[in-house]
Amino acid sequence: MTRLTTRPPPPKLIARGTARVQPETASWLNESRGSFGAAHRRFNDISSMDVMGAGALFMSAEYAVKAVIVEHYGFLPPSLKTHHRIVNLSHLIGLWWQLPPDLRAYLADLAPLDPNVLYPRETRPRDPPRTYETLVSSSSNAEWQQRLTTAPRFIQYIERDVIGNSATFGKLTF
Repeated sequence: MTRLTTRPPPPKLIARGTARVQPETASWLNESRGSFGAAHRRFNDISSMDVMGAGALFMSAEYAVKAVIVEHYGFLPPSLKTHHRIVNLSHLIGLWWQLPPDLRAYLADLAPLDPNVLYPRETRPRDPPRTYETLVSSSSNAEWQQRLTTAPRFIQYIERDVIGNSATFGKLTF
């Protein structure tokens, strides 16, 4: 019999087994990996990407960025829960400049895929109006495969090279 619990998972060892993350950080990182897994499965199940998979892929990156914040504060401050686009949030905490160029490009590429932001905010109306669905379907399968290939590297980099590296973590600006 499996017992369900609401307790967070125990901290995971990261970065060559020398650092530990706070339990709440581990939960955010696990959510990040879980969202990536859901996006990857969705892509494989239907041989293309849809809004559910795109949203899950975006959320995997957002959860990883928020794990950095949670590691610093021990929780996600209300002021950082919403109202920040992912690239702006990474700038706000100083993460953007700690990412290698290819992972900055990845994060910028995912930014328009935020399912919680109304798209688009254009100055002139489009005919027909562009929706989240058309944004998602406008990428080729090769582009989605590239994003899906980069996602685990992004999560791993956040976990090992940002949170798990005290020198890099110390450069962040909270």
